[in-house]
Amino acid sequence: MNPAVLRLEMPLTPDDARVLKQPLGRLIIDSDINKQTILTELERAKLVISVGDRSTARLVSFQIIPDISVIDYKERRMKVADDDHCDSRIMPVMHCSNPAGTISKEAVAIINLALSGPYPVRIVVKGEEDMLALPLIAIAPVGSVVFYGQPLQGIVVVNVSYNNQKMAKDLMDRVRTD
Repeated sequence: MNPAVLRLEMPLTPDDARVLKQPLGRLIIDSDINKQTILTELERAKLVISVGDRSTARLVSFQIIPDISVIDYKERRMKVADDDHCDSRIMPVMHCSNPAGTISKEAVAIINLALSGPYPVRIVVKGEEDMLALPLIAIAPVGSVVFYGQPLQGIVVVNVSYNNQKMAKDLMDRVRTD
């Protein structure tokens, strides 16, 4: 999808912020996360996408290398070690800036580029990657699976469908850009 199609201009209202704090897919609580639970979610996945350092590290700990991983080397705003993720030397790395609480046009352009392959690829974000699950859900191929962290609760699994893409685009229409 052309990034120009996505409107990224309005600040979040308190209601939108509340909506975004709710899982956009199935929440797997921390105590239930294991390799088999994750593999069950991936049975027919077109692409495996992870957003967040902890989510990516968890998948990698189960020997699941995401096709696309989006990280910022921070967890809960604290720096994490580079080796918590798979070795970046074995995959292309793309970089973008994305200020906190926004979805930058630069980030959407890099996501589009990453979605064109080859895989695996890592996107390293200067700023904050939290909101980037939305454009990934909005523009990843139907049948892809997006994982992202739900702070202090677990990991959210979103099976990309036409309905989920529309929901993500609708939410993106209300998020401000840089």
